[in-house]
Amino acid sequence: MNPDLSKKAVNKIESLCQLGCTQVNELLEKAEKGHDIEELSGFSKTEISMIIDELIEIMSVYEDEK
Repeated sequence: MNPDLSKKAVNKIESLCQLGCTQVNELLEKAEKGHDIEELSGFSKTEISMIIDELIEIMSVYEDEK
């Protein structure tokens, strides 16, 4: 995990991942389309970008398993 992420961001990533792959993929799709992501509303644009990058990296592990 990116060492520059705040504890709050790490906790959010972990809670989002607990929702499951489908939910995370939907969130990533929203981000890709430039939509606001309600779940990340308490974070700065920089933090949101870092969280999205981290989620993409996490999900890539699951894509590689297919």
